Amino acid sequence: MAAGSGSGSAAEVDVVVVGAGAAGIAAARTLLAAGRSFLVLEARDRIGGRCVTDTGLFGRPIDLGAHWIHAVDATPFAGHAAELGLGLIEARQDFTLYDGRRRLSGPDVDAFGDAWEAFEQAILAAGRAQRDLSAAEVMPTGLGDWADTVAFALGPFGCAKDIEHISTVDFAAAVEYPQAFVTEGYGTLIARLAEGIPVGTGIPVTRIVRSGPRLAVETPRGTVSARAAIVTVSTDALAAGAVRFDPPLPADQEDALTGLSLGDYEHIFVELPQGALGLGPDEPVLLKRQGRRTLGLLANLGGSGLVMADAAGSFAADLARAGDRAAVAFALELVAQSFGADAVRRPGRSHVTRWRADPWIRGAFSCAEPGRARDRAILRRPVDERLRLAGEATHPSLWGSVGGAWAEGIRAATETLAAL
Repeated sequence: MAAGSGSGSAAEVDVVVVGAGAAGIAAARTLLAAGRSFLVLEARDRIGGRCVTDTGLFGRPIDLGAHWIHAVDATPFAGHAAELGLGLIEARQDFTLYDGRRRLSGPDVDAFGDAWEAFEQAILAAGRAQRDLSAAEVMPTGLGDWADTVAFALGPFGCAKDIEHISTVDFAAAVEYPQAFVTEGYGTLIARLAEGIPVGTGIPVTRIVRSGPRLAVETPRGTVSARAAIVTVSTDALAAGAVRFDPPLPADQEDALTGLSLGDYEHIFVELPQGALGLGPDEPVLLKRQGRRTLGLLANLGGSGLVMADAAGSFAADLARAGDRAAVAFALELVAQSFGADAVRRPGRSHVTRWRADPWIRGAFSCAEPGRARDRAILRRPVDERLRLAGEATHPSLWGSVGGAWAEGIRAATETLAAL
């Protein structure tokens, strides 16, 4: 185990940071700048958490987890990308719409926009009035045959959960636009920002004991003594006991882990011949469909022939149970329905993510259950002056985003430094 800068051995440091995702890296950078001794311990054999870029599967960068920089103006990532010489692409905010083989325009697009606006405003009105209901409860009648598509776009596609499991107050607090992509991959940006941060990978923290004057942070490689700890593990992993606390977390914080459970969101990557869809680079597509069996498409990733088809909510869970082959087959079927059989006649390589199956994460990102929006403030509260939780789940308005996790890592580290 390698300690960060400052005095102290690897077995005795000022702060232990648990997890090397965006929140953990941001916390470590803050501690490093303050000259404190610290350890970053990561259970996996890599850094990045839910933000990781792969370059081997398709010979080009693909983000296996987070891809969109949400609310880019509210994060420091545009400046960081520029400093590091990485490219930033403004993401389109509108969707290309298809109804079967027909590309929609004019009044059809207006009808979709009206349905979207009506549903979104109903959720926002309830949320801003602090009526913490499910989004499904406030869905307007009269949305016609756009109802299911809009429910997918505002629900699973945006929040990783079906509308029955989305808090109106949590939704109303979220900051989303504008958005951007990192040319070399979002995970690449986070990895570059981690350069110079010593991280002990493959070292899961199993228990944190707070009974003595210092914390005892237990791992399979031994126990680290620390004055404080910042835990950046996901809510579902903590709820499953990935890290045990002695004494346990306060009852309301333990309960908040359930209220802020992770949704399901998986990428299905399929390689198609260049130009097969007749769309532009990074063009977002929604398909007008009835029911929940649908995907959101991002065509021609970075100008390639690669399609990223996103499954979300309960249907993503269904596809995961069906297996990768079934998921790819469904994605190709949907593409064929809108772009013709020729578009998928010669598919190349494919890959399906499995975030729910990752034992150190167990899902996509947090979204408050109806009635549980207050849980973010509860989880954000220091367990005590020596122990804090941080991540996208503790951010009041950038939840579900890498930017939120980053900001919360800085917040937890700043609070910890003040306490020290």
